[in-house]
Amino acid sequence: MFTGIDIGGTNTDIAIIDSLIQTYKVPNSKGVSAALKNISSNGRLAVSSSQPLNEILTGPPAMIKSITIPGPGLVYPGAIQGAVSHRGDVVEPVNPEEIKTLMKSSHAQAVAISGKFSVRNDSLEQQVFSIVSDYISPDKIAVSAPIGALNFPARIKTTILNARIKNKVAGLIKEIKQTRKDFFFVTSTGGLTSPERAIQNPSLLYHSSPATVANGAYYLTRNKNCLVIDIGGTTTELVPLVNGKPLFNTVIVENSKTLINAVEARSIPYGGDSCIRENLCSFRVGNSRSFGGGEPTLTDALNVCGARIGDESRSHVIDPDLAHEIVQYYLEMVSSAVREYRPSAIIGTGYLAHYLLSDISERAQVLGIVPEHAGSANAVGAAVSRLCLEVHIHVDTEKKRMTVNGKESPYVHIMDNEDLLAYAKELVQNLAISEGAPEEDVKDVTVFHFSSYDVIRGWKVTAKITDIILGITPGITVEAL
Repeated sequence: MFTGIDIGGTNTDIAIIDSLIQTYKVPNSKGVSAALKNISSNGRLAVSSSQPLNEILTGPPAMIKSITIPGPGLVYPGAIQGAVSHRGDVVEPVNPEEIKTLMKSSHAQAVAISGKFSVRNDSLEQQVFSIVSDYISPDKIAVSAPIGALNFPARIKTTILNARIKNKVAGLIKEIKQTRKDFFFVTSTGGLTSPERAIQNPSLLYHSSPATVANGAYYLTRNKNCLVIDIGGTTTELVPLVNGKPLFNTVIVENSKTLINAVEARSIPYGGDSCIRENLCSFRVGNSRSFGGGEPTLTDALNVCGARIGDESRSHVIDPDLAHEIVQYYLEMVSSAVREYRPSAIIGTGYLAHYLLSDISERAQVLGIVPEHAGSANAVGAAVSRLCLEVHIHVDTEKKRMTVNGKESPYVHIMDNEDLLAYAKELVQNLAISEGAPEEDVKDVTVFHFSSYDVIRGWKVTAKITDIILGITPGITVEAL
């Protein structure tokens, strides 16, 4: 049995998949624990949440202290003494008193710690973490080594994001574990990850909704090439599927590149709960009036135009002409975006898909499909996603050193590139199986990066330095197909 939970801005959607698919909603006002109490403790539980993203998009600006360890001669904000070489050797220690002085004068709400080559030796980051944790909760301190990639500016930015959302993720983990000890989170690529990995690198959970809806739409329709239109409360997301899988992009936040890889999605800033104040606004202040809210929304405009959603009588505070104008404006905006993709079919998901997709498909002149359980497609996608993980491996045969995601690992002497790559694939597969993945799910391994160069001494190749980034390919678990 597979259970998926999607914690949205208004409701928590639940999908239970066994021989049949069952879906239902629980208002967020009742809390996540209320939703968890309604499900069986049997089978696998996967949780998707928009809370980390909402913390960045709608939360107040956070005061984040960025402490960097760039090494000699490099200038970065928050730089302190200390350095790790490109080979992973500590060539300059940190100065504990310098760090204590920084923290005593800081009013930061969270701290991000980033060392230039910490992905090859994270000891300095861990030392700084230990000192900083005397001044601020560990749940508000992020380190960069678990992110894995070398790109230092992008890793600093990602670590700052992690520091901002880590406390929210930690709180969510604690809340879920009060009811359910074993569970997984859905990542931004549509794979599953453990709570332990999520707390080390919270950015894994950033913008996971397009990933879950992509998996859910494909699972419910088996349509391999289409455009998914997910009509949510705050936004409408357009997610293309090619050969049954979404596309991926590097996430840009505040005009800065990050190391977050996420499902490609185009976001239109209007959803069912978007306010109407003379015209349609790109924000929400609560539920639609038909669901107990105070201000009229797009959902209420649909009711005035003839839909029957919730308590439709409360929607009739909008002038009928304005309601018609608002609905037509929304339909044209979405249809225009759809036409740019030229899809062979569109799949509607979200609660309002049943009310809007036929008009969108007619305007865009494309086949429209609203599958059963479309209103909870995100939860369905969470339920059927496969466990996946990404591993960054650095091997230095001269120093007899191997690090996996910045942590020292038992060294295995392999000089041949093909043999080393085979070993790396086996390592990531065994790691995924140890965390709960079935053997069938780990067969598909993607190599994202492979570089290797020889160390020459005395006109001879004496050693080899290799970097590999690879992982289990995201998708739907074979156990659900």
